[in-house]
Amino acid sequence: MTPEATLMRRLFLIYAGLLLLFPMKVSAYWGTYDVGNLAGLDFQYRMNVIQMNNAMRAGAAGSKSPPVPTATRAPRSAAQELAQGYPAAERARTAEVFETLLTKYAEIEKRFGIAPGDFAGAVAAFVAGNMMALRQQPFPDEHFSALVGQMRAVISENPEFARIDAREKRRAYEQMAIIGMFMAGTQMALAQKPDRALQARSAAAARRYLAKVIPGDVDQLVVTPTGLQMR
Repeated sequence: MTPEATLMRRLFLIYAGLLLLFPMKVSAYWGTYDVGNLAGLDFQYRMNVIQMNNAMRAGAAGSKSPPVPTATRAPRSAAQELAQGYPAAERARTAEVFETLLTKYAEIEKRFGIAPGDFAGAVAAFVAGNMMALRQQPFPDEHFSALVGQMRAVISENPEFARIDAREKRRAYEQMAIIGMFMAGTQMALAQKPDRALQARSAAAARRYLAKVIPGDVDQLVVTPTGLQMR
């Protein structure tokens, strides 16, 4: 089995593992609260529209670009910031779940040969998880590595990225990795227990999250073997 063929299986195992670790919290996390109820989504990073369009035309041509490193963690983690959107009594436990998602994302990095802390990998996970929610369907396993390469090409040629503070880069990396895992986990939960209202909320949330990073009409995005394309 190739690494590319294990993404959905890995995400499912992560979801199942979280149910074992935090059965009551995960039940609330994926169901009771609005999936759009994440705080701290104020990325300074947004893809450059010209470079994004070029990369979409070129597909995964940037797959051999060097990793895009991030700085060490900030004193207050992104997990704690994202948890601020939840009721006060739930924030500590929710932050714990988010921290676990970030740790589990490191397994995805290892499995796909992504350098630890590579910003492009986190952006790809963010895009993949949100595309799952937006389209209400699994992300094609074999397309993930191509998506990482495409995002790496976009980021490496984006002058705005170079001007972002190193600590903010790490903060955005953590937020994107957590949100990508969060949205993918929502779809795993819905596959086990369908809920039309949650499906609608997750799709609407995914549209908002993607719009924060990707220029243009996100409803026109499609996933291809070479990465994202605009219809």
